[in-house]
Amino acid sequence: MRPAAAAALLIAALAVAPGPAAASTRGPLPATGVLDVPNPTAPVRDHVLAGGAIGLRGGATASARRYPVNDGMGRTVEIAVSPACGNPLFCDAADPQRIADFLGTLVHGDEISRLAVELVTELELRNRCGLGAGACYFSGPDTMLINGSDTTGPDGASREFVIAHEYGHHLANHRRNPPFGAAIDWGTKRWATYERVCQGVRRGVYFPGDQRSRYRQNPGEAFAEAFAFNRFRRAPVAWAWSADLEPDRRAFVALRRDALAPWKHRTRFRLAGRVGAGSASAKGFDSPLDGVLSVRLTGAARGRLDLILRDRQGRLLAESHRRGSTEQLGFTICGQTRLRAVVVSRGGRADYALVIRRP
Repeated sequence: MRPAAAAALLIAALAVAPGPAAASTRGPLPATGVLDVPNPTAPVRDHVLAGGAIGLRGGATASARRYPVNDGMGRTVEIAVSPACGNPLFCDAADPQRIADFLGTLVHGDEISRLAVELVTELELRNRCGLGAGACYFSGPDTMLINGSDTTGPDGASREFVIAHEYGHHLANHRRNPPFGAAIDWGTKRWATYERVCQGVRRGVYFPGDQRSRYRQNPGEAFAEAFAFNRFRRAPVAWAWSADLEPDRRAFVALRRDALAPWKHRTRFRLAGRVGAGSASAKGFDSPLDGVLSVRLTGAARGRLDLILRDRQGRLLAESHRRGSTEQLGFTICGQTRLRAVVVSRGGRADYALVIRRP
């Protein structure tokens, strides 16, 4: 058999060869158009706003000061009480230290010290956060507006539950999830990967950052609600987002890891091998997180090598066919947890090295 024909047969075999068993993940995503969208009459939990929160950091609220969260790390939060909320007739639970102590019980990192909180009256909350919102978070100045009274929403959410939801936005605002949109819209990297947010966005069933008609299909809001449920596992609150984003044990594990050990950058590792003349060699590897993958191939100076990337089913994802033996390719991982880099020789036998950077 000719070398070229043998190489073609080998490449075909590598393309369909079964890979290791898949890691435990969610079941199939719903088909486009049949997403389980909750009753639209469910109360709006909050609003996330990009602009500044008028009053708190502009100096208009004189009572702003820092309070310890008592987490054993010396962290603090800035808390203010609006002048109107300082009147007990309008706010019955505007105790800054109580709020700071509660915040300290949420899973958090250093981002908690960047948070500013303002306790406001029901009327102020409506005027500044929008009609129907139980609270709001301003992502620019890291500011949370909450009710100065200890109320319970119509869906059974306590004020602490709502505060935990808002803190979920704040945490995501200080986490990275490249190359996708901001984590405050998509959710944090490990959580979003587990919940298959990328696949849902590509299929048109999730809408990151949508604070309007698709609020219940916004994964950033689902992440914040999951964050609240992480603190209040038995809260008498019905899950009002897509059923596929309702957190389970693994989702909570991913969420806590994102909070306590934030994803920072891609990791790099090296694989080496030898490919026969006119044949192909494959190296399988895992990539448990969604994000940008890059693979660089180097071989002998006079070699003639190509580089192909396939998923566990053998589907072609990317390829590089430059002259010589140096190849490089990139690919955005969106649910492909097991990959194979296939090195093809168009000349003689050659040693090669692969440098892989994965999320």
